[in-house]
Amino acid sequence: MSRNLPLRGVIAAVLLPRDEEGRPEWDEFERLVAFVRSCGAAGVCVNGATGEYVRAAPEERRTAVAAARRAAGNGVVIAGAGSACTQMTIRLLREAEAAGADAHLVPPPSFFRYRGDDVEQFYRAVAAAAEKPILIYNLPAFVTEVSRPTVVELLRSEPQIAGVKDSSGRLEILEHLTANPALGASRFIGNDWVLAEACRRRLADGAISGVACVLPELLVALWEATLQGDPALSARLEQTLAEALAWIDAWPAPMGLEVLAEARGLRRCLPAVPLSPARREQAEEMKRWFEPWWQSQQDALASPLLIRR
Repeated sequence: MSRNLPLRGVIAAVLLPRDEEGRPEWDEFERLVAFVRSCGAAGVCVNGATGEYVRAAPEERRTAVAAARRAAGNGVVIAGAGSACTQMTIRLLREAEAAGADAHLVPPPSFFRYRGDDVEQFYRAVAAAAEKPILIYNLPAFVTEVSRPTVVELLRSEPQIAGVKDSSGRLEILEHLTANPALGASRFIGNDWVLAEACRRRLADGAISGVACVLPELLVALWEATLQGDPALSARLEQTLAEALAWIDAWPAPMGLEVLAEARGLRRCLPAVPLSPARREQAEEMKRWFEPWWQSQQDALASPLLIRR
């Protein structure tokens, strides 16, 4: 795979289902990967924020890549390699490559906050150890932000770094990469609130989306309608996405996605922390909202414009 990832469209950032003891349910995981692929997602991203990489053991993350590779068919598999230190990140990306990953999604080290030059040196060390392309994962809600100058410098000097997934909710980095095509960067939007704008303005080659794990039909439809130039349908689908996000964002990530996954029959809702009585009621309210709401969206999702060729 070249530096420019030959990839366009929606990548579903997938959940990792777990049982009551916290053990991964691999059959459910593969079923989830196959489901999003059947809905038109170009591939999947595993071991990212949606997959709760901070709670996954290294062997679980290796198994997740291998299972996704089996279930994704010829779709792309992007493997998250987030950790607290450079050495573990390098171990994770090497194991992911051996398990069949096509590319890596690498955030800065977790927990502690670092300066820009710290982040730059981290990515240089990781890039030197990788055989597959790396996407810088800008995830400032959880780890140190990667600044635009740092992204640009790394793209200019590290051939193994292919581009960026920007989950900041701002478009500054993607705007700069779009205005400077000589950088050869692959541009992925990672914040669903600005996905439609990024697509409409041609600022992104694709989206790596947690919502696409549970509502892949909606995200694929929105992406295609926007690219194909139907502003009315795009606006309706964008409003539909905003309605879903308002419910999802009332939860800590990725608990809202877990509740929706259960509402769709994709997996049980077994979050990392027990639900309080108020949270259990919130979950039930969300499920009661979801079924009639989702049914009301089917006409837009069945638009002739979106029939897959």
